[in-house]
Amino acid sequence: MAPGVSTVVPIQKSVRFLVLSDTHDMVLNNVPDADALQESLTFLLSINAELRLVIAGNHDTLLDQSYVQGHGEESSSHEEAVKIMNETPGITYLSEGTHTFTLTNGASFNIYASPFTPSQYNPKYSLHAYQYASSEDRYNPVAGSNGKAITPAYAANVSSPTSIIPHGIDIMMTHGPPKYILDQPGDNSSAGCEHLRRAVCRTKPLMHCFGHIHSSYGAQRVVWRCSATKDELEELDITLTGTEDDDALLLPRPEIDGIVKNSSRRRGYARISVQVQKELVKGKQTLMVNAAIAEEEGRPGNVPWMVELSLPIVAANAQKKRKFSEADDDDSRKRHTDNTTVLKVNKRSKKLA
Repeated sequence: MAPGVSTVVPIQKSVRFLVLSDTHDMVLNNVPDADALQESLTFLLSINAELRLVIAGNHDTLLDQSYVQGHGEESSSHEEAVKIMNETPGITYLSEGTHTFTLTNGASFNIYASPFTPSQYNPKYSLHAYQYASSEDRYNPVAGSNGKAITPAYAANVSSPTSIIPHGIDIMMTHGPPKYILDQPGDNSSAGCEHLRRAVCRTKPLMHCFGHIHSSYGAQRVVWRCSATKDELEELDITLTGTEDDDALLLPRPEIDGIVKNSSRRRGYARISVQVQKELVKGKQTLMVNAAIAEEEGRPGNVPWMVELSLPIVAANAQKKRKFSEADDDDSRKRHTDNTTVLKVNKRSKKLA
């Protein structure tokens, strides 16, 4: 090391995230009113966690002011629903944009949240909430720092300062998936958003969690080609074909299937292997998680995902670490300790989720 030059390795802390989406009729009433909304929050409050982060989804019509106004719904119902979300103790309702949190163990992270999903129809006449036209890019700036256009010429950039996903983001939490990543509905087409994918490629978060497409429940890693060596790609069994459109290289194997999924159901949650967690390095790999609880037929056949991430310690809070037992039984339902954060990608029943 050269004289006078030092390398500071940031102190990291392990934080567990319980990720779930599209609960639909699992524990909720199929009734589009404030009572059903309150019931869903009561369910989330039953989970022992330090932080419970919630976003809306495409069936949360009461929470979407544009939908309420466009469909002649009572504005008082919308106001009541928003008040419940914002004023329920123990629940943090995230609006679209970037939010930063520091936990009591000193770990800090920033998270981008958005309830929006693309619609193939005119969003003004949509039957769902938080819709935008698939030809609209709300997640990216018009151009990069080099002046090169990010949004393609065939699309319209409708981004705002809050809707743009910034560089340096740790976690992305959206209702819908990016294009070609855990986004196949029953007909095996691709229902994800190409502009969201472009934003993920641009920002390379540590984790991107979503739901919406029930049949693509699962977790899968993306390796960023620009950050991987040839040897690393070979070790991960990734072969470049020369036809790649961007830097996202999806690992050829998902993180769960078959008997592993059955054991996860018995445990009550699916988990990422220790080896995978060690390999997750921000800027080199991103963990994609589709946490839809409802299966394709709408039945609650899937379980939440438990993901453990290493996050930086904020120096000012390093002395405020809360003690927690390292001897928790990972195979029991006592999985929620004080360093657990719940990420609820959407929250309501079939009519409101």
